[in-house]
Amino acid sequence: MSKSLTRWISLIGIGILVIVFVLYRLGYLGEKGAEAGSAPPAMPAGGGPAPVLPVEAFLVEANLLTDKIEVSGSAIPEEEVQITSEIAGKVAKIEFEEGKQVEKGAVLIRLNDDEWRAEREKLVVQKRLSEKIANRLKALYEKEGVSLQEYEVAEAEVDRYEAEIKLLDVQLEKTVIRAPFSGVLGLRQVSEGSYLSPGTPIVPLVRIDPIHIQFSIPEKYTGDLKVGGQVSFQLAGKEGSFPATIVARDPKIDANTRTLKFEAKAANPGGRVLPGSFTLVQAQLRQFDKALMVPTEAVVPELGGKKLYVFRNGKAESVPVETGIRQDRAIQILSGLQSGDTVITSGILQIQPGMPVTISGWTSIK
Repeated sequence: MSKSLTRWISLIGIGILVIVFVLYRLGYLGEKGAEAGSAPPAMPAGGGPAPVLPVEAFLVEANLLTDKIEVSGSAIPEEEVQITSEIAGKVAKIEFEEGKQVEKGAVLIRLNDDEWRAEREKLVVQKRLSEKIANRLKALYEKEGVSLQEYEVAEAEVDRYEAEIKLLDVQLEKTVIRAPFSGVLGLRQVSEGSYLSPGTPIVPLVRIDPIHIQFSIPEKYTGDLKVGGQVSFQLAGKEGSFPATIVARDPKIDANTRTLKFEAKAANPGGRVLPGSFTLVQAQLRQFDKALMVPTEAVVPELGGKKLYVFRNGKAESVPVETGIRQDRAIQILSGLQSGDTVITSGILQIQPGMPVTISGWTSIK
């Protein structure tokens, strides 16, 4: 046998050994290979039972539902005015204390009226003289000693002085500045000896009992609030809410914000609500005696409507629904459900209509 033939036989033998070794390592030979190459056990005839999906659910009950909105508002005083002087003059005396309650008509400021009073005395003297002259002319006229024209001129002079005295009395009255209504005074802006020009600010006066609350609501709710209706409001840093009555509303909707402004009035004993305070106003819109509410996560939006799954006879059943008022954790169902139905609230994405499910827990909306 030649050397080349012997070499080829050796190479073929080595190749066969390598192939056998590889097949053995891959599990195609021996007991391991027999197990690995054996066919898997066959499924029982007809297949096994479908898996049951554990879900949480919510029991639907009819309850009272009040639709409310919360909007921001501002407290404003019942009345507010900046006390000023109608005439020029020097402040002679300040009759008020800052921050105090005053009644309507209370004296706040007295201006120096010496010049006005001196002028009035002058006119009084001139009037008396004119009256004496008119009386003498009247006697002479009755005896035809003077003409009617002379007598009438003297009478007119008396009337002129009387009118000028009345004008001065009005001016003198303006030197005493009074409160136009009952309220609380602010901080004064003048001192005794100050010279006031007409319109110079002296002190603000506000009436804060009752207090008014201004707020605006979206256009779609404007038909639900009426003058005379009730609202409530809360203040930052204070517990509880305060009732108020709607007393007015704007005649038109704001074109920029699409809102309608309302004004409510509330009792404010002791000034607990200060003008300018931020308020959170709660307005009741509608009320339903027997509303059906479900957790918001139970409702599934779909093309053309909404649906949810109801637990019936151990299976999940798809039910189309119509929704209404939406709250933080619940939404109103207008059609598609009845009181006593069990709504599935978890596993919504895994559920298929008719799938077996079991209730593992209950969901609350409180």
